[in-house]
Amino acid sequence: MSLHDFSLSVHALGGPSSSAAHEPLEGDERAYDALDALLLRLTAVRRLREHHVWEAVRVIAELPDLAPGEWPSRRFRDLMAADALVDAAIHLTSATEAKLCLRTLSHEFGLWTCALRYQPPGAGRITFKARHADLAAAILGAFLRSCRGHRLATGAAGRGHLPT
Repeated sequence: MSLHDFSLSVHALGGPSSSAAHEPLEGDERAYDALDALLLRLTAVRRLREHHVWEAVRVIAELPDLAPGEWPSRRFRDLMAADALVDAAIHLTSATEAKLCLRTLSHEFGLWTCALRYQPPGAGRITFKARHADLAAAILGAFLRSCRGHRLATGAAGRGHLPT
């Protein structure tokens, strides 16, 4: 069995339908497609690696209205240089415009569960969870899910409700 036995279409990653698969993506759409692809990759890894975190930083920096001007911070770079992936992932959760709060972090049956809370303006609180065997991967997974949710919330701000 090889990777060619698994056909992952663009539609499976949350991208455009097959009829529009050959059309070029705009900047924002490309960034959200990369975010979905990174989330999919995280579910397949056994342990989070440094290049996964840097890929997340690159993808998030391309998302509109999420990363502040001086992002990533010097503190984040120092944590990455020290190979402190858990601390770096936690630092990312508090360093974006989404203003996330680490709600729970638990370990059961060999899986870490991370829940991050996001409170968009004018709406209730939203919790994003991720589970993974690796603590840093669970934190980064919940963070990436919240970044996708931030996009939905900012898009719905003018309509007064969050899409479901």
